[in-house]
Amino acid sequence: MLTTEKAKQSHFVYLALLLLIAILGYWQIAFLKHSVTHDMINCWIPWRYYISQCFQNHIFPFWNPYQQLGYPIHADLQGPAWYIESILLSMTTGQTNYTLHFLFIFYVFLAGMGMYFLSLCFHTKRNVAFLIGVCYMLGGFFAAHVQHFYAIIGAAWLPFIILNYYKMHTEKSYVRALYVSIFMFFNLTGGNHTFSIILVYLFLTIFGYFVYQAIKEKNKKLIFTYIKVNLLFGIATVLMASVVLVAFYQTAPYVSRLSGLTYEYVSECPLSPQSLLSLLVPFSTVNSGEFYNTDPSMSNIYFGVIMLVFVLLSLINKKSPFEKVLLGFAIVCLILSFGAYTPLHKLVSNLPFLNLFRFPSYYSLFSVIIFLLLGGKQLAVFIDETEINLKKVLRITLLIFSLLLLLVVIAFIKNHGESFFFLNKFSTIFDFIRAATLKQSILIQGCIQLFFIGILLVTLTTGIKKHWLKITSVLIILDLFVALQMNLPYLGFSQTSPKELHDYIKSLPQDFPIPANNNIIDNTTEKGQKHGLYKNTSVFHKQISFEGFNSYTFKSYYELEERHTKLKKAMLSNPLVYFSNDIYPESEVNKLDSTRLTNKTIVLSNGDYNLISKRLQPNNNDSLIDSLSVTSFSPNSITIKASASKPQLLTLLQSNYTGWEALIDNNPAPIILSNYLTMSILFPAGEHLVTFHFKNPMIVIAAIISYCSFFVVLIILSFIWIKKHRNYWAPALIWIVLTGSVLYYFL
Repeated sequence: MLTTEKAKQSHFVYLALLLLIAILGYWQIAFLKHSVTHDMINCWIPWRYYISQCFQNHIFPFWNPYQQLGYPIHADLQGPAWYIESILLSMTTGQTNYTLHFLFIFYVFLAGMGMYFLSLCFHTKRNVAFLIGVCYMLGGFFAAHVQHFYAIIGAAWLPFIILNYYKMHTEKSYVRALYVSIFMFFNLTGGNHTFSIILVYLFLTIFGYFVYQAIKEKNKKLIFTYIKVNLLFGIATVLMASVVLVAFYQTAPYVSRLSGLTYEYVSECPLSPQSLLSLLVPFSTVNSGEFYNTDPSMSNIYFGVIMLVFVLLSLINKKSPFEKVLLGFAIVCLILSFGAYTPLHKLVSNLPFLNLFRFPSYYSLFSVIIFLLLGGKQLAVFIDETEINLKKVLRITLLIFSLLLLLVVIAFIKNHGESFFFLNKFSTIFDFIRAATLKQSILIQGCIQLFFIGILLVTLTTGIKKHWLKITSVLIILDLFVALQMNLPYLGFSQTSPKELHDYIKSLPQDFPIPANNNIIDNTTEKGQKHGLYKNTSVFHKQISFEGFNSYTFKSYYELEERHTKLKKAMLSNPLVYFSNDIYPESEVNKLDSTRLTNKTIVLSNGDYNLISKRLQPNNNDSLIDSLSVTSFSPNSITIKASASKPQLLTLLQSNYTGWEALIDNNPAPIILSNYLTMSILFPAGEHLVTFHFKNPMIVIAAIISYCSFFVVLIILSFIWIKKHRNYWAPALIWIVLTGSVLYYFL
């Protein structure tokens, strides 16, 4: 039995090794050799950069005016405007592409650490838990999802959530209920909400299991205990998630996906059944989208060919009732990850919340986590009972060896004598990846896997068997490292220099200048495509743009984009603010032709048209004597000095949304929805000062409730930690970071 000091020390050694392996595994990202790419550079870098710039200028990022004609970035929880890590960084160092590189490594390490401690719930061997952490953080999910940063964050918090929810029941602990609520808060504000939805069903499964066991024991007191700890968890989570819930409530009428997606979208990007091939040869997912029939980022669930031996062993060995329940959940998730390939996914998508997200492949992450936990348990059992399980392990290993050999032979025959790309010389790893074909990818990695499995077989059947654990541990790490290095350049990073991108971003406006008085249609994404940036570039250049790459999109935006393209083009042929009295009711929009449709055309709802048309003078050919100039600009407030010879509509090319208010000479003016998306007001004749400002008291109150609840829970947990461990360092460090960040920001 280890002493407390030695136990802590052993944890520290394994956690330090996990950090080192995370850095070395993703060394191209950690050491800024290559830039992250795809969605990471198109979405999370610009959004986090924008959020940090708002904070640096002492503005809360309620609104992003620069893409999609403005949208409430605070309500798009991919942002993430409410995530504590993002807020603290924004208040202090700010966020650039460098920040995302280092954060990625941090979350990979966090994921490994979470799996390390979660694995210890099923056995007591730290070396095995360490290997499970390595399998998770170097596995196919992280290799394929580098670009999906909110999925990486969610995958990092999942083990901590599952760990504390499980221990909340086994320990009947109110403290664990508070811990799991904290981690759920982190996932809800910074992670992937798909995982939160699936977690609810995992919670119901675990809760149902423990209640069923208590019913079998006829222990009513225990049942009530389970209910009480779950109530505490639920109440604490809801209080901390108040800002998320209010944001969802306010934005739901504007965003169609929040009221449920069609099955066509729900079933998009599954883990196709053929993607199970990635369990053996993950390199085959490179350049093979046609074969896998899904997005490349959704087809890799590799967790190590050596660890696969022990996962398969867990399927045939004896399991506890709880492990059987977990295995059942994992199998159901795996089937659901196939999407429309099976009827179960369509049936299940009718359950609450399961039609709110795309990418069925995300179900497979829960399968991977559970398979690794069960495989780790069997590896621990094998260490203690090697001779008892040796024959089973050898048979499984021989089966995997045979499957790999069969794949290699088939790939060689199907190659039809073509020259092998991996025998050629390439100037960069990217050229090597581009030359890869499905059959030759299977061939090269199949041979590598045969080598690893072959060493395992030799180890278990020769005189060096007594060293099998050390050799197997090295094989597991090397296997995952090699597979990661072969896959990572495909989706994980690009040839772009992080330093050049960082310097370029820093050369652009760091505040919020008054936008140029040009037509919005000229502010295209292409103008900012430098150093790897190719979408959402307007955020960096501080240009108002209609373009935007974002799954969070208003229904009215789609209305213009897909059904009224001519009206959209005409509307965008204006600067940010313009006058017009050329109005039409929505009922006549289909009658507008090229002779009547101009850049001054405004389409209103029939009701608004009937009210406004009476107050405007008839349209004629007289030239309008008017002037407009934006005198001040910030993301949440725009001031315009304007004059007009007669009443007109003043239109601001920003999306209409809950919270926007308009003032004319400090007097409230009703905002009218124009052209399906934008905001207009009735501007009276004369010279006036117009202000549009964003003011949303409801979301502010919700945020106060969320963070007050968070700090109260954190204070409670800090005192409990100090009392239990007689250790001030962990809570002291947390509070130093929190208070230091706030003081740095405001002083």
